[in-house]
Amino acid sequence: MDYKSRIDRVRDDIIINNIDAILVSSPHNKFYLGGLYSGSGYIFITQYSQYIIVDFRYYEEVKMKNNIFQVLLLSKDDTIDKIINSIIFKEGIVKVGFEGQEVTFDFYSMLVEVLNCKLLSVDLSKIRGIKDKDEIEYITAACKIADDAFYHIVDFIKEGMSERKIENELVRFIKEQGGQKESFDTIVASGARGALPHGKASEKQIKKGELITLDFGVRYNNYCSDITRTVALGHCNQELIQIYEIVKSAGDAAIKEVKQGITLGDIDYTARSVIERSGYGEYFGHNLGHGLGVLVHEYPAVSPNNTEPLKEGMVITIEPGIYLPGVGGVRIEEDILITKDKGVSLTNSSRELIRI
Repeated sequence: MDYKSRIDRVRDDIIINNIDAILVSSPHNKFYLGGLYSGSGYIFITQYSQYIIVDFRYYEEVKMKNNIFQVLLLSKDDTIDKIINSIIFKEGIVKVGFEGQEVTFDFYSMLVEVLNCKLLSVDLSKIRGIKDKDEIEYITAACKIADDAFYHIVDFIKEGMSERKIENELVRFIKEQGGQKESFDTIVASGARGALPHGKASEKQIKKGELITLDFGVRYNNYCSDITRTVALGHCNQELIQIYEIVKSAGDAAIKEVKQGITLGDIDYTARSVIERSGYGEYFGHNLGHGLGVLVHEYPAVSPNNTEPLKEGMVITIEPGIYLPGVGGVRIEEDILITKDKGVSLTNSSRELIRI
């Protein structure tokens, strides 16, 4: 991992925000900047230095893994406020940024009380927006395991099986194939429950004639994939088949348009227009997609009013859906790498309707 260039981007943020240092406490940003994926410990980056501050559980491990950070030991005597305040005094720091969107009010209140500086909220999510070669490799590996898991589960599903059993088998297979774990709680929504966009697996039994929406992901080396496929158990009614084809067409149109420079809002509009022209616009009520990386939902948002352009190296999801209350639903989701000329799908399992 190229931690140096990532730290340099944080220092760019320090200049942009007119501050002197940034305190990082979220697990995902600590991992991104210094390889520390833990709820404990801190990273403190100033204009001149960078520190990882951890207790004895992580101290030796972090020291062995890092050669660009000063590693400082938290203890009963050397508390976080004493350590930070000593750096503040040494470097003449006046203003410190903190992750305002990531911390609790209680944590912020504590910082205000104990640190000898002015605190300002900063958002570090954009520094993770452009993926480097290693990140793309890890996300691609996570997508490959997700594709394999989809084909495995298609062969596994049987009439009368509970959604929960399907979820458990997906998780088992993901770990067997080298995934750390699932990226998020797996969604298995069958029949009328398919109208619930986040219908987590339940004890409901699968019946013939139902669509089954499978939304799951894989975490590989702390990077995520996120895939959705909708399959049929036997023959479904014609309206469900029709909305499947509409959703697929909407996704195809959006993916075809993806390239560097197109705005995120334009991509959302392309897919949404297909669904609206088909008469189902009111049944597509969420954004078209989101960024993907260390977190399964991260910057940027693929949303209707987002005027930010796509940039080479971004990884986003494209996941149109139609949800008919009391009837069922369809969602198809791809993970897309943005290149200069096109979007490259990292998820490659079939988008055609599979009948089990």
